Amino acid sequence: MKIKLILVATMFAGISVFSQEVKVKKGEIQIDGKSVAKIDREKYIYTISDLSGKALFTATITNKTPLNNDASKSWLQLTGTNGVVRELELIDKTSFSLGLEKPITENLTKSTDPLLPASGIDEAKINSFFQTEDKSISKAEDAAIEETKEIIRAEDALAAENKILIDRVGIISANNEKIGYIVRKVTGKDGIQTYLSYTVLDINKIPIAKIDFSNYDGANAKYGLIVKTYDGKSFPIKMANYTSERLEEDKLAPRVIKKLYANGYTLGDMKSITEIAYQENADAANQQNKEMEDHAKANSKNIYDTAGYVIDKNGNKKEGTITMEFESISEKIGKEKNISDVTSYGTFVLLTTNGKTETHKAKDGVKFCVVERCFVGADGLEDGGTGNSSGSQLSVLGESLFFEILAENEGNYVLNYVKNPQYLYLKLANQSKAIYLGNKAGFGTKKPEKIKKIFDEYMKCPTLDFSKYDTTTKEGLVQVLADYSAQRKK
Repeated sequence: MKIKLILVATMFAGISVFSQEVKVKKGEIQIDGKSVAKIDREKYIYTISDLSGKALFTATITNKTPLNNDASKSWLQLTGTNGVVRELELIDKTSFSLGLEKPITENLTKSTDPLLPASGIDEAKINSFFQTEDKSISKAEDAAIEETKEIIRAEDALAAENKILIDRVGIISANNEKIGYIVRKVTGKDGIQTYLSYTVLDINKIPIAKIDFSNYDGANAKYGLIVKTYDGKSFPIKMANYTSERLEEDKLAPRVIKKLYANGYTLGDMKSITEIAYQENADAANQQNKEMEDHAKANSKNIYDTAGYVIDKNGNKKEGTITMEFESISEKIGKEKNISDVTSYGTFVLLTTNGKTETHKAKDGVKFCVVERCFVGADGLEDGGTGNSSGSQLSVLGESLFFEILAENEGNYVLNYVKNPQYLYLKLANQSKAIYLGNKAGFGTKKPEKIKKIFDEYMKCPTLDFSKYDTTTKEGLVQVLADYSAQRKK
């Protein structure tokens, strides 16, 4: 209970902090109209003082590291009066501002543990905060940048050793021999930027790698520059940007080639290697598709290669393995989106015996059984609105489907359709069609008097009182069949 109270208190404290109004007025930082500190600027450095004017620390937002690198991110850098530097991650969201004053004050007042809280300055807390230095953010950035620089130096050295060059028409050469091509393509435009790509090809003009980028450096920095190869590998490009339409002057194009060359993509004649890779990719894709298909089948309403038997339209019993599809597997795994499906699911069953497969259709009144389940083919009547159909783009109302037998009484059945088992049907032995006696309709619902009329016309048994039965439940329909059989024997 105590933990819950702490979490709730922390949550409301966070909401309270971010709902505060923070502004600077006449050199004073105000929270909800109350002055809590003074702020003064000299270039990009802001001095934070108490209300008496005593300096407490300086603040700035920077991306400059101790090794004078420009990092890809910025942070809040605070320096105490004792010279100790502390770095803090910036809060997620600050108000729009062209300068640093607003984001600095919001970071100091709206963090989870603000140095400048609404309650006022706690000088002891500030002094304690600056007892230890923390440059972990800039040091981590320096480490990553220096590692990238070392990689680039190695790539440059290898390229120089092999005399890697790109000419003005995109021909790539190594040691004065043509080894491939690089092709630039404009892939789109918006009001701010142009979207482009470089495709690197071997000597046979087989695509080896591709990189998508923008002519706007900010977008490249935000989304990253990634070279993707024909065999599914990816290599980040750092400290390089698209600088010119002239290939021989652009900074990005040679960096892409050097990155590829250093990672073993030396171009030249790579036909045999790419063919192997393409086959491996195809095999992997086929295996993945098979696994997806097997999973979809296992979790579908369909029946696959299961021992059973069929009673064909001539009354002959035939045993073998049964395959029955009530729904599309391709649709379940997303393989046929936006493609018309003309397969009539639920309208036919496949029986395989001794390697030979026969097709038996629902319209012929065929019955088949697997394990402890049996199905019978019939036309569905009065079932508009249930969604019970083959799913084919060519399907029509009243088409024949295989329904599962839930109960049987002297050749009369209570049925449902596997895809929508909540909708139940009756099928009498002397009728070729199965009747739906629920209230679903093509538009809206059926009134009870309409359902009664359908019931009376189908049953043709005046002694059965429709009002006595719940025709939406299995139990209710089983009772209908029991009473129907009893009346038929009189």
